[in-house]
Amino acid sequence: MYIKWIFACAWLFIVKGASAAPLDLDPDFGVHGHIIFSTEQPQSVGVNSVVQPDGKLIVTGSRQKVVENQYSAEMFTRRFNVDGSPDTGFGINGESRFSVRGFDDIHMITLQADGKILLAVGAREPCVPYTIPTPGCATNSGQKSVYISAIVRLQNNGTLDTTLGGKGFVEATDFYSGDRVAVQPDGKLLLLGAISEPRLPVSEWVANWKLARFNADGTRDVSFNGGDAVSSRCNTLGSALLIQKDGSILVGGSSNSPENRGICIERLFPDGGHDLSFNQGKIYTDFGQDATFHSLEELKDGKILAAGRYMSRYGGDQSARQIGVFAARFAADGILDPGYGNNGTFLYPVAEYYWHVGSTFARDGAIIAAGFEYIAGEQQQQYRTTLVKVTPDGHSDPRFGNNGILRSSRISAAYDYLRGFLSDSTYHWFMISEKTLSDLSVGVLIERYKGENMDGLPVVEFYNTSLDHYFITADAAEAAAIDNGSAGPGWKRTGYGFMSGGSTSVCRFYGSMLPGPNSHFYTLAGSECDSLKQQQADTSSTEKRWNFESMDFASTLPVTGGINGSCSANTIPVYRAYNNGFSQGIDSNHRISTSHEAIQEVVSRGWINEGVVMCAPN
Repeated sequence: MYIKWIFACAWLFIVKGASAAPLDLDPDFGVHGHIIFSTEQPQSVGVNSVVQPDGKLIVTGSRQKVVENQYSAEMFTRRFNVDGSPDTGFGINGESRFSVRGFDDIHMITLQADGKILLAVGAREPCVPYTIPTPGCATNSGQKSVYISAIVRLQNNGTLDTTLGGKGFVEATDFYSGDRVAVQPDGKLLLLGAISEPRLPVSEWVANWKLARFNADGTRDVSFNGGDAVSSRCNTLGSALLIQKDGSILVGGSSNSPENRGICIERLFPDGGHDLSFNQGKIYTDFGQDATFHSLEELKDGKILAAGRYMSRYGGDQSARQIGVFAARFAADGILDPGYGNNGTFLYPVAEYYWHVGSTFARDGAIIAAGFEYIAGEQQQQYRTTLVKVTPDGHSDPRFGNNGILRSSRISAAYDYLRGFLSDSTYHWFMISEKTLSDLSVGVLIERYKGENMDGLPVVEFYNTSLDHYFITADAAEAAAIDNGSAGPGWKRTGYGFMSGGSTSVCRFYGSMLPGPNSHFYTLAGSECDSLKQQQADTSSTEKRWNFESMDFASTLPVTGGINGSCSANTIPVYRAYNNGFSQGIDSNHRISTSHEAIQEVVSRGWINEGVVMCAPN
């Protein structure tokens, strides 16, 4: 790689659009794009999921049983290969079953850097519910079943990792629920839960989040608040947990108090102390009563992005309502970013009855938020999946569906609820739902959609004789626009190209018209892509720099790169040549092609052969 690429490349700026139907099921997954499996029980508790870096999907949940009025629930985790088949190297025939106290439910799943699987769990002993004198649940011995929090850690093969607490799990008995878990770079674990506390002088109980930190072996970390759990100062239940790059900890939750409605984000120092430089330690943002906080992300520039569901009530009796998606972006110091949406916030009404499930990032850095809306009122129990796309600057994307909202044409039956939405590294979309099966047991429906995936699409090459520049795109709409002159005169197809497809997305960068470089550059996601993103963050917009545009088509890393590079079986080399424009004082450009002859043609004119940079499907 020539680091001088940061200053060179030339092409005219165009707007990139979508060219695939995102809600088309992917026929390469399962049976016609979906999988269904039974939990073997008439009731289940929650469904959570995560995609591994290798593309395998992990789905978790709990099977609830009732025997002689006593409730219990066993947790399960299933892993599927990229094609949707069960991963038989995981657990027993692809499934792992385990328990903490016997009546357990999983609230979150995440991965450690070493591939181990972390679960945030709420746990209690099996029990019989009662309502007098106050609601509760009693064990066989007649004692109250106490609800606690726990972290479960599994090995990559699905077995319990006994290096955590000696049993594969560790309990926190000083708070309940086990809502979120996060792992620090040093391997320490954060567990977010809740506790009910009296609020004085008013005689009422409020629920607050609690946060504890554990060492990698499951012992309490005494360097974090002396080993005790940290309490919320916002009077909120925690639903979002984020470790920032500098080690600071963000916790977000929903607030329904009359004086502070909406969401509240708090920042802690790495030792658990409240960071008062962050807007006095907490940020309230008013999104109305009954807002639900779902996601919290730190962007490359250090800004903070939050998203979830809001509800607005109107009319004389406040009975009418509109429910939709909210997003907000904050500066690193906690102040709303005026360059995002409407003075830092975005509100998009969806329907009178709408439930937000989750969100993921699009190729261009936008948010795709997913949920379901009831068709004929909440009691009718018929719904459809609804997606909203929020642009990186906080507006609805007019190119997505109908002015930023995309509704599924399929109507789902009663109790078949969408529970999860996520994407893989090549931008397929997964939707995970509970489904009532013909034997009345609860099943899990996993669907993989095309989403923004570009596998199998041709990557087309263009050439401009006046500029002596090359350009490639896998977007059919973009290619058609170039054919029609959207990028200026002189661009013609060369007839060369290759197929998109592989395990790694390609990062697409563009400079600028001024100060430049007026061109695009492509590199596989990884160290080079990350380096250019960091240089963008460190370089003023008044200076030449590469600006990240989107994750583009997918390809595969070479076995070895460079001049004598090679590719794995069933793939062919993709070469790159550089026109050495920086040294010549002109806009630089790269030719990317599977044709060795095409590369040699520009090399004979003084271009530099960079060798194999990626591998395309054969």
